Amino acid sequence: MNNWMKNLADEIKISEINLPGTHNSCTKKVQFSYLSKCHDLSIYEQLSIGVRYLDVRVEIFSDKLKTVHGITDCYTTHGKKEKLLLDYVLDDCKNFLKENPSETIVLCLKRDDGPSSEETFDLFYNNYLKNEPLWFTENRIPVLGEVRGKMVLFNRCHVDFKNEKYTDRNTGLRLSNWPDLPKNAEKYLCSAPIYNKDETFTETYYLQDMYKLSPKEKWHKAVHPLVKNPPQEKGLFLNYFSAANFILSPRIYAKYILKNYRKIPLQKHKKYGWLIFDFPTKKLCQNVISTNF
Repeated sequence: MNNWMKNLADEIKISEINLPGTHNSCTKKVQFSYLSKCHDLSIYEQLSIGVRYLDVRVEIFSDKLKTVHGITDCYTTHGKKEKLLLDYVLDDCKNFLKENPSETIVLCLKRDDGPSSEETFDLFYNNYLKNEPLWFTENRIPVLGEVRGKMVLFNRCHVDFKNEKYTDRNTGLRLSNWPDLPKNAEKYLCSAPIYNKDETFTETYYLQDMYKLSPKEKWHKAVHPLVKNPPQEKGLFLNYFSAANFILSPRIYAKYILKNYRKIPLQKHKKYGWLIFDFPTKKLCQNVISTNF
């Protein structure tokens, strides 16, 4: 699964690829693991089983960014008290892309705790993004040929455009208007616009991220209908399988949802979008990847 994108056409938009991803990707080792842990695999291990979308949550930590899940801190695999800095996550991504230059990694960045999104992005830009050639940072959906061997920035942080150094070419695809629907919403799929710096419309993305439902509701009302009949409109479709509450852990949700998902045969060459999991396996990723061929 290290180079499954190798046989995809350069001309295909990455939004047209059925792609496995992970939610709260950095939580293999995390505080209060019953409520916060979403994975048994490290970032590099996730990439090795075929994952190509990483959902990375951060907080300012001195002059660095540390990875978090809400108010809980993530740790390295080397020790419980060594915080998992964004530096280590990016090192894993860079090493993987160096070994597999046919691939691309979408990294979705969100401030989950601490100072404002604008402060977070300022630090991220200055310390991790500026002068780093491995990033694709334009506010548009690229074709695969443009981003092989690169990381594509999906930016859920707010950007201070009063600062003239920030443009539509260096702040990533901006998804900072990510909708957060109430659990009693009539529809669980919502569409949201992507805007340029001058507030003109560029693209549409479609999102299912109902994380407040019960396991049965999450599967039957949110995930399953959109696996059975995914939106076929042009644009990006993100289908989050993840959910949790203060009683049931992400693992309990994933066990129920993935058990039902494995019973659904996916069709070849049908657009399912980006399926974003907790606790994915290699076989589960292969199931998504195979629909592209």
